[in-house]
Amino acid sequence: MLVLNPSFIVTMDRECRIIKDGFIGIEEGKIVYVSKEKPQEYEEIIRLPKRVLLPGFINTHTHVAMTILRGLKDDVNLQRWLMEYILPVEKLLKPKDVYYGALYGIAEMIKSGTTTFMDMYYHEIEVAKAAADAKIRSVLTYGLADVFFNTLPEEEFKKAEKFKDDLSALVSSRGLDDFLFFAYGPHSPYGCTKELLQIVREAADRDNFRIHIHLSETKSEVENSVRTSNMTPIEYLESVGFLKSDVMAAHVVWPTDGDIEILKHRGVHVLHNPTSNLKLASGVAPVPKFLEKGINVALATDGPASNNRLDMWKEISLAALIHKGISRDPEVISARTALQMATINGAYALGLERKIGSLEVGKYADFVVVNLERALESVPFHDVYSMIVYALDSRYIDSVWINGELMYSQENVLKTIDVQKLREIVNDIRIRLTQEAGIKTPSEV
Repeated sequence: MLVLNPSFIVTMDRECRIIKDGFIGIEEGKIVYVSKEKPQEYEEIIRLPKRVLLPGFINTHTHVAMTILRGLKDDVNLQRWLMEYILPVEKLLKPKDVYYGALYGIAEMIKSGTTTFMDMYYHEIEVAKAAADAKIRSVLTYGLADVFFNTLPEEEFKKAEKFKDDLSALVSSRGLDDFLFFAYGPHSPYGCTKELLQIVREAADRDNFRIHIHLSETKSEVENSVRTSNMTPIEYLESVGFLKSDVMAAHVVWPTDGDIEILKHRGVHVLHNPTSNLKLASGVAPVPKFLEKGINVALATDGPASNNRLDMWKEISLAALIHKGISRDPEVISARTALQMATINGAYALGLERKIGSLEVGKYADFVVVNLERALESVPFHDVYSMIVYALDSRYIDSVWINGELMYSQENVLKTIDVQKLREIVNDIRIRLTQEAGIKTPSEV
């Protein structure tokens, strides 16, 4: 048993225990010991004075390969951003582009403390290969959209089924049952026909897989839905029998009070993307209302083209601050709640709460080590949660561990990824894509 002995273990378990000068033991990728007392038997103890050990962050909604499109067009609304810039370039993506873009985004996530992420994109098997090569945990969904691509619902659904089969083969061939997980990914109520949504619902019920979808992201989306169906997007999904406790809904910025009651009744999980929603001027999700109703809320970055970072620590801090300002109530979204949203709440959203999200015996050894000695902001010290959320950031991460393996160290060394080589590849892809699309970036004008 390898034992770590930090100054603080922030468990994020049901009691949200903080263990001072505690010990955490790891064997075969899992946590086998957590206590204030030193274990009697161990192979090695790594002393970590002035360090805080946290569960790895869980990024519940992203399009990680969009690192290639980061900064392509900023400071415009979602509709123009998507239709005039992102989709035209995405149509030119080759499978290898997605692989390298995903691998680069994964490097960024690991470096900033993310140990599990959920993704939705095209050529999703390439994202899976990147996650496998990087040895990061992930829930992977193929973005289905028969409306966008003018395909028949049955033909569009075959793409998800092929991805499921390809992912299963990858998992089997490389022994990745504990790392890569499948979910269905219909893009949105407006990107999918009723028939496709119902096909996905029936398949999820039959095969016991979860569903990842964009929902009520913008005011115009809701207004268009009401105009065409006389229902909000959430009411529409409810009317076709789509909403259940296996649904993971990204954004949910514009729900009505009735919508919130539906989400509560159906046990839908909300994936909150504060930075992306602000940057695209989509609005701010009413997270305090969700939490008051007992709806599980997890945190996410969204894609690196709309954020433009994949740093979950930034989302934690913003989630704790923005709702205070909007509600004018300093007690909403406490520091502890914000950290829960990035850890154990994310695990519940992904259906992996028995495997990740907190530092408990039996769970995977996915955690982040934070160096208080390097942070001037850590002094004076009063409260661990407050310090983590309001004073510190990802610059002070000493190391990131996944499955009990050291994946990133403070020397900016990523164990599984050659970042310098990857930088050149991603930049070359960016140049090729913008040239093919006829788009000139500000640096090229």
